[in-house]
Amino acid sequence: MRTTTFRRKPFLLGAGLTFLAGVAAATTLHNFDNLPLGTTFADTGASVTVSSATGSSGNAMQLAFDLTAGEYAGVSLGVQGYDFTALGATAVRFQYRMTGPAQNIEVLLVDGDDADDGASDRRQAVFSPTVDGAWHTATLFQANFSGVQNNGNAVFNWREISQIIFVIARGGGANGAGTLYLDNVEFVNGGTTVQVLDDFSFDKDDVYYLEWSQDPGTPFPLSIEVDDTVPGGTAGNRVGRMDYTLSGVSDFGGFVRALNANLLAEPRLRFLCQGSGANANLEIKLVDIDNTYYIRRLSDFTDTAGKWRTLSLPPTSFEFNGLGADALLNLKRIKSIEFVLARGESTSGTFLIDSLETRAPTPIDKQNLGTVLTSVATPINPFSPNGDDRKDDFFVNYTLGEAARVVFRVFGLHGTPVRTIDIGSAVAGSQSVIWDGLADDGRVVQNGMYFFTLEADGASGKETFRHVVGVVR
Repeated sequence: MRTTTFRRKPFLLGAGLTFLAGVAAATTLHNFDNLPLGTTFADTGASVTVSSATGSSGNAMQLAFDLTAGEYAGVSLGVQGYDFTALGATAVRFQYRMTGPAQNIEVLLVDGDDADDGASDRRQAVFSPTVDGAWHTATLFQANFSGVQNNGNAVFNWREISQIIFVIARGGGANGAGTLYLDNVEFVNGGTTVQVLDDFSFDKDDVYYLEWSQDPGTPFPLSIEVDDTVPGGTAGNRVGRMDYTLSGVSDFGGFVRALNANLLAEPRLRFLCQGSGANANLEIKLVDIDNTYYIRRLSDFTDTAGKWRTLSLPPTSFEFNGLGADALLNLKRIKSIEFVLARGESTSGTFLIDSLETRAPTPIDKQNLGTVLTSVATPINPFSPNGDDRKDDFFVNYTLGEAARVVFRVFGLHGTPVRTIDIGSAVAGSQSVIWDGLADDGRVVQNGMYFFTLEADGASGKETFRHVVGVVR
């Protein structure tokens, strides 16, 4: 294949921090629900155009190519800074559908050794796709990628993947026009989506962090230290450590961890922490792809008396704090997480963090809730109202201890009413309500996190159950 050089934008640090990546699962790079930033290219005489199409789940990227008079064409997708190693990933996985004459598909990974990619190293994997117009899944393991171009230091940097390039190359002498559809490009481990965001097991210089404080001259130092006291940890376990001093000169500071996280597919942020010294406030910020950020504040939190705590935070517990391109937090495209220590006490302290991860939801099965509403279970959460007959409906199974008037309501994260289903009077015993993903106006709701309430008003009083529900079309 002929060599083509692609350019990407460098990091923009500070308030304009930019991290180009699209996520649909914890490590999904692009799910193409929105057409990604990409660069097309083609051999002389060949052509390719990119558009959006219906995919295996949601939208897909459609590449219409013509290799009648050329040997290759393709597209490069920016996934700047993705740390393949720290996530424990072992393979690249994606869905594809192809029509037209049989061609080869070449997948190239470009590392981040050079800001303009001209001096970056590349690794390539080639496979022969099934060309039958149906959707298929391809998994390319790390060992399938071999050296194809060493413009940098000749050592491929798996700690920072800057681009994934898909190339349609003439196979077996075939030419002509065809179409390749791509969907759900992701890094995986053993076929299971990786959930760990950072376990602090790598040296600080090997992972992308940004340290800062109110006083630019003295940012809070972040270090990676051995700490065997972490619950469940093994000998030599490593943690992130901040040694800080809060005063009138420097009221706050912290660090940014650039990463890819999907709090829609896995709607719970979890980490371990321990602190001593000052009892400062802890703020956790979620920043999405267009720089909208939401925040969760924990007052007078950091002094844990040397004991490790586990925090498990649903996205519904975060509130709007900064406007990006819009005021909505794109849970599928969280590009960074900020940990901020803000002055509660004007003194020094130490704060440790370990095992930063997202968690997939587990089915709800709550028993012995109350007198009127005695149990609630939701076997499918999140659900996918896209009409493919797979997880299209959200079921709420519940039990009434006595006859009651029942109302099911769905709200957006900010409390905006979305759907009301007035069930009316229901007798005691097992019941169920089904939400088909439609809003009150009859339109299918957007992907995202919502919360629902189930109200049961009986002779013994009114009881309400609340929980989150995810929509992934």
